[in-house]
Amino acid sequence: MGNILIVEDDPSIRKLVRVNLVKRGYTVSEAGDSHQAIALFQEVPVDLVLLDLLLPGLSGVDICSWIRARSDVPIIILSARAEEDLKVAALDAGADDYVTKPFGQEELLARVRAFLRRSYVSAKANDSRIQIGELSIDLEARRVFMGENDLHLTRTEYAILAELAHHMDAIVAHDELLTQVWGPEYRGSNHYLHTYLGRLRKKLGEYGDLLETVPGMGYNLHSKKIF
Repeated sequence: MGNILIVEDDPSIRKLVRVNLVKRGYTVSEAGDSHQAIALFQEVPVDLVLLDLLLPGLSGVDICSWIRARSDVPIIILSARAEEDLKVAALDAGADDYVTKPFGQEELLARVRAFLRRSYVSAKANDSRIQIGELSIDLEARRVFMGENDLHLTRTEYAILAELAHHMDAIVAHDELLTQVWGPEYRGSNHYLHTYLGRLRKKLGEYGDLLETVPGMGYNLHSKKIF
């Protein structure tokens, strides 16, 4: 089913999440602080990380950066509403998703299932590389370059850009994009697209305007600069 690492300093939350995951057949490892998290990540195979933001020792953002430098394993952030700035920092550090405390167990389990079964967008275009000015999308290597510089997109950011690239100059509906990138459970969760498209535009710099928001419909990746 999958090996899941829970990094959470609250024993009661850790136990509740562990019990529900084990009940559904997942293998679970637990860490109560950042040092345990790093040690376990290096010792056991991990398919997904559930990561609290406020931890003894290194912060959840630091742990997220450390993991992302070594692996593209999905990371779901567990955050309280008051930790909005930390949540944004974690997303910028490479986290794939977040749930806000207090969260329902079924909601968390649905997100775990979606990430463990989702297959990221595969290359469906005839060419393995899409070139728009200095912007290069390498569909085979799953990397994006601006000139010679790797933009270091997260898996989710790449999946969004690749899906839009496969439908170049056409509008991709909100729910279609959500389904292709996150899974059918995320239909209607348009705030995800708003968050990730904003971060993607920022990384694309002057080419960010290639990503057009079509109000009430979806998103369009243009094949040439429109500014």
